[in-house]
Amino acid sequence: MKKLYILLAFIGIAGLAKAQDEQPNERKQADIEALKVAFISKELNLTPDEAQKFWPQYNQYSKELKAVKLSNPDDILDRDEKVLNLRKSYKEQFTMILGPQRVNSMYNAEGRFHQLLFKAIRKQNQLQNRPMRPLKRRNF
Repeated sequence: MKKLYILLAFIGIAGLAKAQDEQPNERKQADIEALKVAFISKELNLTPDEAQKFWPQYNQYSKELKAVKLSNPDDILDRDEKVLNLRKSYKEQFTMILGPQRVNSMYNAEGRFHQLLFKAIRKQNQLQNRPMRPLKRRNF
């Protein structure tokens, strides 16, 4: 049931983002990042002290991860190796804040977030690309 609400929220955000083409791309990315922060915070059940220590580290990790993924798009294996090495390097920092179990939960939550986001975007694209059917007349 929780996943259904999250999925509906993503569909709504994706619909708003798609409907407002004049909205800058940075704004759309900021909305997605806000959803990601809320999703991960809820999944990890962070205390205020943990959140204060965790989010600056996570934001730096996220920035570096994005840079790695955008660099060298032709060599997929090299890129994946760099992503794995980055995750390993941050794992120790995250473990000091969250503990080993919750670090695994964080990486899993990140993956689930991306799956839900892609599913919502795919669903929104299917709804927009569906041809309109004419209304049938009913005889009462």
